[in-house]
Amino acid sequence: MSDMSSETNDGADDAGSSKPIERVVLSESGEGRQISSAFVADFGRFMSETVRPVLRQIAIDGGDPQLVVNGLAELLRLTADSIELPASAER
Repeated sequence: MSDMSSETNDGADDAGSSKPIERVVLSESGEGRQISSAFVADFGRFMSETVRPVLRQIAIDGGDPQLVVNGLAELLRLTADSIELPASAER
């Protein structure tokens, strides 16, 4: 079994090829760590200051905040899918 913290198999078991997991590469440089840290801080602030109060109000009003959470999760997946390109890919 390979060490999943640093690499993952891309499905070519017979070739034995593997590629780095992006989050590991991101943490290998000061610039990557700066980007990661800023993203976590900004996203945490967004969740605390914007999302959480809205979810609480939905619950108070008798709605189902989980539906909004599910929608937000789908939005995040779609956003990630739309920007997930290799750095060398044409844009």
